[in-house]
Amino acid sequence: MPAGPITINDNGAWCWFQDERALVDPVANTLLVGSVAAPEGSGGSSRGGNIEVAVLDLATGQSTVHVLHGRLESDDHNAPALLVRPDGRYLAMYAKHKTDNFSRWRISTRPHDASEWEPEQQFDWTEPAAGRGATYSNLHRLDVESRVYNFVRAVNDDPTLMVSEDDGSTWRFGGKLFTRPKVGYVNGYARYCGNGADRIDLITTDHHPRDFNNSIYHGWFPNP
Repeated sequence: MPAGPITINDNGAWCWFQDERALVDPVANTLLVGSVAAPEGSGGSSRGGNIEVAVLDLATGQSTVHVLHGRLESDDHNAPALLVRPDGRYLAMYAKHKTDNFSRWRISTRPHDASEWEPEQQFDWTEPAAGRGATYSNLHRLDVESRVYNFVRAVNDDPTLMVSEDDGSTWRFGGKLFTRPKVGYVNGYARYCGNGADRIDLITTDHHPRDFNNSIYHGWFPNP
């Protein structure tokens, strides 16, 4: 790769609560980075809200940007989470900032190639989340279970599970991580880290910091 700074995407917003926002595909020798374009950035309002995946060639330093959903919503909550399936195809998951009730996903058409994607599909949170909306996407696969989890802020504004038995082709509601009363704006901010095999760890607060004097907690999923 050439020395010096490299621009991966010239208009790429994200926040801390989606993962993996970036991943390396060693087969293709590429770095994939998910983000959402801002109307104040390059491309202006015609690009604002685009859900994008930038692919950086680690040998040449050249980056190519692919659009997953044009002008979905200009909000950093909407950046996609990414996962490489066992068959080499990419899974991208994204949602609005509670302005509707859907988690959306697309799967790349070919292994190790982000240039073309199958049509977008949607998981409807209207019933389980009582129409309160959904946001954030966090994809983790546990190989011992051959199962993919997507952690979403949905039911009661708690961390909530979607589960896939077929590497993201279809999804079902998997339940809620915590059982606690709603306080203020949101029930906690969570970050996740999976080992890819048999465990997903998380850290979380109680509630929004403007509403509660938070503690920080650590846990893991699933329970042994």
